[in-house]
Amino acid sequence: MADLLHVQVSYDEEAHVWWGESDDLPGLATEAPTLDGLMDRVLDVAPELLALNRPDLQAAAVEFHSIMQDFHRIRQLQTAR
Repeated sequence: MADLLHVQVSYDEEAHVWWGESDDLPGLATEAPTLDGLMDRVLDVAPELLALNRPDLQAAAVEFHSIMQDFHRIRQLQTAR
């Protein structure tokens, strides 16, 4: 069974970027211009962060779930673009 890590996702309207961080994976704090880009970035940096900060977990057995802040506002932003 895979370990589940949560990523809090929000949109920074001033910087026009998606932002993600995780209390479950120390060091994870990244951004990207699109939501898909953000999730790609999380998956890119996760193996190294897991090795450094969560050696108890195997990178291949980890699932990430995103938790969106201000979901309704984010939905409006996605629809408008």
